[in-house]
Amino acid sequence: MMSAKMHMDEDGKVIWSRIHPGGSIGLHQHPGSDDINYVLSGVGKAVCDGVEESLAAGDCHICKKGSSHSIQNTGEEDLILLTVVAER
Repeated sequence: MMSAKMHMDEDGKVIWSRIHPGGSIGLHQHPGSDDINYVLSGVGKAVCDGVEESLAAGDCHICKKGSSHSIQNTGEEDLILLTVVAER
C-alpha cells in the first residue's frame, strides 16, 4: 500500500513516501516528536486528533508532539509526501 525511504539519526527522521491509491499510513501517535508532512503530489486526507484535513500538492500537514494522526490517499494516483519527524 506504500513505499518509503527513510534517513534517520537520534534527532529525527526525513522520510520520502509514496502512498498508493486507497492506502494509508494508519492511525498512530507521536509521543515525543513533531511530524511535518509536505505533499509533493497527489491528493488525500489527514485526520489529526479527530480533525479531518484535505491534502493536495503544496499542502503541509503538521501533527504536533502528543497528537495522533493518519494520512490516507483518496485519489487515483500515488500520494507523495516528504516528512520530517523532529524529536523533542
